[in-house]
Amino acid sequence: MHASFVIDASVIISWRDPREQSGYGQSILKRLSEEQAIAPIICCMEVNNVLRQFEKRGLITHDAAQETIAFISMLPINLDNAPLSFKMPHVIELASKYDLSIYDSCYLELALRLHLPLATMDNKLEKAARNAGLKLKERAITK
Repeated sequence: MHASFVIDASVIISWRDPREQSGYGQSILKRLSEEQAIAPIICCMEVNNVLRQFEKRGLITHDAAQETIAFISMLPINLDNAPLSFKMPHVIELASKYDLSIYDSCYLELALRLHLPLATMDNKLEKAARNAGLKLKERAITK
């Protein structure tokens, strides 16, 4: 099965952020029971960094951070393996064009390159995706 959408760290973190349980984030998690997602490799570093910050601030324990990493690793989220030399010129161009961080433009580049919708909770990235003509991943229909 191939990925049907690009997922960013904001959505993944929303599943385990003790301060936020987003309906959108939970909807995307539900979709992963039937669909696969893809993310740039930077997503792993972003998620781990946020979990470490939660741990440092006392929002979660070290064990909870490790459990979260184990939980995420069991999900059907693939990592993009295209060479950096191929992606980086496009990433930098998108970052400049849409005034994004390099991290966020990695998600945009991947979605554009693969012609996939983007699942994000980041307002600036969402706006850039819309301006670039991308579809955004919609909520799962709840029954």
